[in-house]
Amino acid sequence: MEKRLLSLFLFISVPVFSVTSATSYYFYIQFANKNNSPYSLSNPSEFLSARAISRRASFNIHCDSTDLPVNPSYITQISNLGINTHSRSKWLNGITVLVPDSSIMSQVRALPFVKWARYTGKIDEASTVKSRAKFESDVLSYGNAATQINQLNGTYLHNLGYTGKDILIGVLDAGFLNVNVNPGFDSLRLQGRLLGTKDMAEPGSDVFSHDAHGANVLSIMTGNLPSQYLGTAPHASFWLIRTEYGPTEYLVEPDFWVSGIEYADSVGVDVVNSSLGYTVFDDSLMNFTYNDLDGTVSRASRAATLAATKGIIVCNSAGNEGNKTWKYIGSPADADGIVTVGSVTSTGVASVFSSYGPSSDGRVKPEICGMGSSTVLINASGASATGNGTSYSSPVIAGMMACFLQCAKAQVTTYSIPEILQSVFRSGNLYDSPTEQSGYGIPDFQKALANLTVLNTVKNAGYENLKVVYNSENKIINLVLNEIPAEPRYVRIYSATGNLLISKPIETNQLSLPVTSLSSGIYFVHVVGNKFSGSQKIIIK
Repeated sequence: MEKRLLSLFLFISVPVFSVTSATSYYFYIQFANKNNSPYSLSNPSEFLSARAISRRASFNIHCDSTDLPVNPSYITQISNLGINTHSRSKWLNGITVLVPDSSIMSQVRALPFVKWARYTGKIDEASTVKSRAKFESDVLSYGNAATQINQLNGTYLHNLGYTGKDILIGVLDAGFLNVNVNPGFDSLRLQGRLLGTKDMAEPGSDVFSHDAHGANVLSIMTGNLPSQYLGTAPHASFWLIRTEYGPTEYLVEPDFWVSGIEYADSVGVDVVNSSLGYTVFDDSLMNFTYNDLDGTVSRASRAATLAATKGIIVCNSAGNEGNKTWKYIGSPADADGIVTVGSVTSTGVASVFSSYGPSSDGRVKPEICGMGSSTVLINASGASATGNGTSYSSPVIAGMMACFLQCAKAQVTTYSIPEILQSVFRSGNLYDSPTEQSGYGIPDFQKALANLTVLNTVKNAGYENLKVVYNSENKIINLVLNEIPAEPRYVRIYSATGNLLISKPIETNQLSLPVTSLSSGIYFVHVVGNKFSGSQKIIIK
């Protein structure tokens, strides 16, 4: 109820701003439907790249109505009122507009296809541009990149030849200063792995002239200074997408983020790194509360979950609020189905600044951690340096996830994104006892690959050691093992997006497990022990 009241208050209390020459106002317009769209799901090439379509096909994911673009006739009718569209979201079926006078929005709200329209921020054209990435780095110093990779046993994948080749990573950030000239990115440019850029915050702007934060993040994944530095995914390809506007902080910026991740999907990315997060805004009426962090309130969080369902591995920094009054994660770190990344030191201890979970609905957040204290990067001058923050632990993980995805795709068996993520989560050093600040802990990518191997064995064996029967009438899952367990075993039920929902010990070879708390959908039942692992998918109706 509190969430709905807050939304209602924001709707009815938007002031009518007078026309000025220096200030314009953002509004998010929610459309009611996509009726009479000129686009068709039978012809997805009209609105998705061949790579995006191929990615969906590889995971047996079908296009649905969220993939259809916003109805262009709706945008035309709004344009006829003299309003230009700034950005749009096909997944959430809405657009952001920028207007000099908010009084015109009464005409927009009167349109039959408009569900609602809300104020999301303003821009002062005379403001001084300043750098204000959400998770700013500390003073830089020199270091050695090997530590942050070795901590994850990432060199194991690299030595097998999995370095991110043919994997496309989208980087959502505040800007990518000097990436076009920085010698640390010579290999990226010369090998044709920098596929393109896009500015969602200021369309048409040069992303290479804004903020060094995104460039630092990028270097952690693919920077290369011979004999001095190598990133976690040195042979991956990249799209650089600016979604962050530095001078101000308003609710419109999560909407820029939505547009950014949708664009990343459309060009076919496999992995997204987002070292951004939102909780507090310049207008306090827009602030998120902890109760809002359930993965459904923020439009950015809903879009992050949709990206995961479309076959994208989304890595997002947890935040740097752990030692402050507000100690929790932000949005979209609260999203279901993504990888929220916390920070640890080089010795594996949780960084004091790393934000805490869980999400307000009780899901483990962050899921895993990487090195975010004294993380080695390449600065805007092309020199090896260090910085602190979950902004930097996230790309450490994102780069390794790209290598692991390359590895998973090379296997004979086809794995779903939830299976790939769970293989990594289960390798965490805290998997059996996750904490609020570190989640499942530090992953070990050699163990993660072993988890895939076990899953492959189980799949090829046809689940001969495990029988799972779902009784839809009583909403009970019945499990039968072929032997009485001589070792501790557990049954764990995961959502389709990879989140652990139920965990229960198994003491006999049969177990009846009520699942009345689970809504309709696809779930994965895992039975695990020291010498046994079995998995099966079920559909609850």
